[in-house]
Amino acid sequence: MRAFVLLKPDCLRRGLGGDVERAAVAAGLTIDGRRAVTLSPADVRYLWSEYSDAGHSLTLGFLDRYLTTGPSELLLVSGPDAFEAARRVKREIRSRHADGPFANVVHAAEWPGELARQRDHLLGIDNADPPVSPPRPPGLDFRTLVDVPALVAEVWPRIQGVPADPGPHRLDGGAGAVVLGPDRDHTLDSTVTALWHALPGVAPARAVLLALHSGWSGGTPVAVGGRAARQRCLRVLREHGIRNCSDQR
Repeated sequence: MRAFVLLKPDCLRRGLGGDVERAAVAAGLTIDGRRAVTLSPADVRYLWSEYSDAGHSLTLGFLDRYLTTGPSELLLVSGPDAFEAARRVKREIRSRHADGPFANVVHAAEWPGELARQRDHLLGIDNADPPVSPPRPPGLDFRTLVDVPALVAEVWPRIQGVPADPGPHRLDGGAGAVVLGPDRDHTLDSTVTALWHALPGVAPARAVLLALHSGWSGGTPVAVGGRAARQRCLRVLREHGIRNCSDQR
């Protein structure tokens, strides 16, 4: 069976290719070849078809900033159960070298249909009926509300490593806090959309940083205020499907 590991721009820039190759060999994979690739925004949308411009403009804005600003490399591998072995390599390398929510060094497909679609695309093989990844929860189309590229440029330096904590949004003069924790059932866009509605007047950059920091910190105060304001905030978050949130008096 043939699979691949995609070495992203930060992997090459940091000279981690040797670590990836050693991890692949240790996982029982044979390295069959390497191919230099430079991803375009169109490539990003094809490879990660679970995201749409209308529903995931923030996520795609950060992926474009991360993946299209430098060369990548396709590491072609084969071996018994190469699909699962490549996933193990991805998890190992990310656990050792990931540096923030988007700078996660390598990619390998998460399900067999995705493997076939992504591998064929990266190798330049036409596929008339490629399988599409299941969609991820969408949010607002932030392109209609903010300058997404400018927002990404503003926030990007603050999300290298653990995303910066911008501090909670003040609802009123009260002192209690609403705490938001990580939620794998949501995307950046769906979480920021919930915060956008739950935190009146929140700045877009702060909403993005609160969403990212809460995911990486294990839980962070996103709002402070009196009881009534906190209860309204929690109600709106839950109306948007956010479950890992609580009132901290």
